[in-house]
Amino acid sequence: MNQTPIYRVSEEIKSLKKGGDIVKMSKPGFLVILIFAAAAFLSFYAEPAQSADPLAPRVSADKLAEAKGLKNAVASNAKTVADAKGIYAGKGACLSCHGEAGKGDGAAGASFNPKPRNFADINWQKARTDGEIFWAITHGTDFGMLAYENMLSKEERWTLVNYIREFGKPIEANNKK
Repeated sequence: MNQTPIYRVSEEIKSLKKGGDIVKMSKPGFLVILIFAAAAFLSFYAEPAQSADPLAPRVSADKLAEAKGLKNAVASNAKTVADAKGIYAGKGACLSCHGEAGKGDGAAGASFNPKPRNFADINWQKARTDGEIFWAITHGTDFGMLAYENMLSKEERWTLVNYIREFGKPIEANNKK
């Protein structure tokens, strides 16, 4: 009797369930089992995909209104921006994930899903309030951002907000400072 390949593979799988020998399976039957095993393994161990929308807020929905209401208490000027640059590259370790130019391309952030924020993205800069940025620095996020509430003073965190805003300014404006 002439059997279709699919029927033959399904019969071979049934044979395995009854204690059959995998060595006696046809190549197509073995490949089908191998593919299903690999898919099951990967689906079990794969991390769930996270929002890749670069404009999506990283503040939890129940805290978003509160975060948006926070007002920056530190004036943005040459001194505070220079101080924040030191915090960004040093004590805050922001550079390691967000990169030197703030584009989210730092070495430590390479394995994040989604990638760290690109502070140079003008659309992101327009979409986020200072309060949201401060909240994320203070409390961290579910996407790998650490909480700095106990590592940086409130003034240092607001100063960082000012520095992060510098990444979104045109290059000409940054060169004037």
